Amino acid sequence: MTASASASPQQTYYDLLSLRPNASVQDIRRAYRDLSKLYHPDTTELDSAIATVKFQALNEAYATLSSPEKRIAYDYQIGYSRLSVLKPLEGN
Repeated sequence: MTASASASPQQTYYDLLSLRPNASVQDIRRAYRDLSKLYHPDTTELDSAIATVKFQALNEAYATLSSPEKRIAYDYQIGYSRLSVLKPLEGN
């Protein structure tokens, strides 16, 4: 499933978890746990259908971002690079 299947075209998994692309593994886990408690279909006051869709999207985002290999592939897909671009020194 692609990111656009559960999120709007402009919304990334990072947006879904309210994180920046450079978030640590701990930040991702913490955000997922907090949001999954909020949107879990058995514990939320939201309509069950809405909560289920949101909870499934959170699970998909966490599954992708918590796996180093899947996260690298996802970052490439959305155009985020962890590599800094080095500029040559001027005057040399």
